[in-house]
Amino acid sequence: MTTMPGTLADSVSAFTASWFAGLDRHAPSEELENSLSTTTLEMVFPERTLRSIAEFRDWYTGVCLAYTAEEHTVEQVDITSADDDIEVTVVVLWRATRTSDDTRLAMRARQTWRLARAGTSFVITLYRVDDLTAI
Repeated sequence: MTTMPGTLADSVSAFTASWFAGLDRHAPSEELENSLSTTTLEMVFPERTLRSIAEFRDWYTGVCLAYTAEEHTVEQVDITSADDDIEVTVVVLWRATRTSDDTRLAMRARQTWRLARAGTSFVITLYRVDDLTAI
C-alpha cells in the first residue's frame, strides 16, 4: 500500500467530510445509505457490528434518539490503496449531548475505512472504530 496524493486524497477527504456532516445534522437514513455498500458492508462499533443496510437503519435510529448536538471534527485522513480497495485511516473528534441525562460527551475515534469506487464517488465497505478515547 502507498499513500495517494492529489485528486484521490481530495475526493476521499470530501467524502469523509460529507459523511460526518450528514451524521451531525441527523440526515435522513436514506441519504447516508447512499454512501454504504449494499453488497459487502461491515461496520464495527464498540457496541455493535452491522452487516446490512437494515442493521445500519436500526443502529442509526438509536443513535439519533440517544444523542443530540453532534459535532464531528475530522482531524486526520490518511489514504492508502491496494488494487481497487482504498483503505483510509480517519481520526475524528466527536462531541454530543446524551439525551437521557444531557451529559456532554467528547471522544476521539481512530477508525479504519475501506472504500470501493462507485461512479464518481465511493461507498463504504468497511467502517471500523479501532480506538475510542474520552477527552
